[in-house]
Amino acid sequence: MQNNIWKGARMKIIRKKGFSSRGLRIILFMLIVFVSTPLTGGCMSVLDTKDSISNLSFNHDGRKVVFDRCRSGGCQIQVYDLETGELAAYQSPKGERWTMGKYAYDGKRITFSVIPINSKGILDLGDMQIAVMDADGKNYKKVTTGQGAKLYPTFSHSGKKILYARAAYIRKEGRTPAGQYDAWEVNLENGGQKQLTFFEYFYMGNLTYFPDDERFIYYGEMPNVFPGARYGYGTDFNKNMVELAKKGMGIHGLVVMKGQKLIPNPYRFPEQTFPQKPLLSKDGSMLIYEKSHSGKFYLYLEHGNHRYIGGGGSIGAAAISPNGELLGVISVNLAIDVFKVKDGQVLTSQYLQYAKKKIVNWKEVYKESEIMIPEKPSLILNQ
Repeated sequence: MQNNIWKGARMKIIRKKGFSSRGLRIILFMLIVFVSTPLTGGCMSVLDTKDSISNLSFNHDGRKVVFDRCRSGGCQIQVYDLETGELAAYQSPKGERWTMGKYAYDGKRITFSVIPINSKGILDLGDMQIAVMDADGKNYKKVTTGQGAKLYPTFSHSGKKILYARAAYIRKEGRTPAGQYDAWEVNLENGGQKQLTFFEYFYMGNLTYFPDDERFIYYGEMPNVFPGARYGYGTDFNKNMVELAKKGMGIHGLVVMKGQKLIPNPYRFPEQTFPQKPLLSKDGSMLIYEKSHSGKFYLYLEHGNHRYIGGGGSIGAAAISPNGELLGVISVNLAIDVFKVKDGQVLTSQYLQYAKKKIVNWKEVYKESEIMIPEKPSLILNQ
């Protein structure tokens, strides 16, 4: 969500000859600023960068990557074939923006968030819904109701449920567009929507079911409530957080739940490591995480000597292929790097054409040899 509605005021990207041509050396100048400040009534203006990508995921067999792409003419969910270079897209209808697409584990359906756009071209974040559609673009259906920004949907392994984050509060102004995040799920068979966490996070993301479709993992930042206490001076909130941590059941950072029940976290991390962006393979056997805002991603190993896989500067999104063999990352909204998990080698790096305008000395460093993502999709999947 953040990558769709924030933009860099100005960026300068430098790549040095002495550095691997597959690894980005990035310097991002100036702060990230909100597209429209302040937000008026929980809405925002539809203003896009020249060309940018965000919200990465793999398809069911790991051969394609799915991402949001926003240009001055609008936004699409695009699907890029890593082997053939073919680019396809799902085009949202007038009055809607589709975002955060993710395929089911069998590849037959895709789920995504829908943001309404009013007649003045304003995105209404407070009325976002989760939708489901066949992979070929047929049978589009919204599956949630009610207010709140609904984000990062992901299918259960059975395909009968969708897990997502919901931000109950839309800010009229401030550093982020929404707050009070919690995990929810919707039952696709009966339409029931169920709240799973009650912690009112400042931010939440990377929600994924384990294979039993009951346990799930996520990243939660700055919880504000724990049953019986709210964050603040003179409350029992901090005391409760300490007690939970002693039991291995902390609710800040990487968290594991079973339905609405908080359970002991099976993962242990080295001191001075704050894990973020948890990425879980389909069978639940492999966990990749970002270490402490570093842009460096590690494979979790039981013996504690977690292995570095890859990463880069200014990582906006990351994804693991369902089989756990590939790690994909988006750097500064301009490039996709795909690493092989088994040895950390770069399988491929793909760039937007717009990167040529942003990367200093592109011709001298790259000599026009890098793989470029096509400017336009050759196929609209839902037409």
